Amino acid sequence: MNNKCSFGQKFQKYWDRLYDLFSRFDNGIRVDREGLFSATPEKISLHQARKMDCKTIVDGFCGIGGNSIGFAKVCDKVYAIENNKNRIEMAKNNAKIYEVEKKIDFICGDFFEELKGIKAEGIFIDLQWGGPEYKELKKFKLFHFKPDGAKILKIAFANFKKVAMKVPDNFDLSELEIFDKSYEIEDNIMYDRVLFRTVYFVV
Repeated sequence: MNNKCSFGQKFQKYWDRLYDLFSRFDNGIRVDREGLFSATPEKISLHQARKMDCKTIVDGFCGIGGNSIGFAKVCDKVYAIENNKNRIEMAKNNAKIYEVEKKIDFICGDFFEELKGIKAEGIFIDLQWGGPEYKELKKFKLFHFKPDGAKILKIAFANFKKVAMKVPDNFDLSELEIFDKSYEIEDNIMYDRVLFRTVYFVV
């Protein structure tokens, strides 16, 4: 791997952690700038998959495929949705390198439309946080997610038995009170700090 970040010095610290995102990076893994700071590290994605323990699952916003690969190692079937054509192609490429592409249906399209034709036990939600600038917020709210987190969760609760959502460490948990759902919050730790948190709901 070239030790110099392909996306500029601003993202060098994320580039230096590429092997945590994909241990097989040298085998031809493809990433984009957003994936550098938004993809779930490989060990954590596998942990999330085991904790959700689903036979069939939707990775609602799959990006470059980090979580989809983790789920494919545990689940029988993964439905990976992404509206960016370039990113879905990266996810397909990366899944092939991990030899799990046959367990994943990659779907390029609008989440709200594509979800209508899918039946699955669980759903994993990893929405956009607005880039590293999210850290500047004192409390991260549901409306800060793109798309709106409240809208996505309502759909998830109505259609799936198991729901999990990746949230920043400054997410305001009081935002979840409107749903009246029990949940477990887990700190996802690497480099001796909390990278982000995962909320596992009891639906």
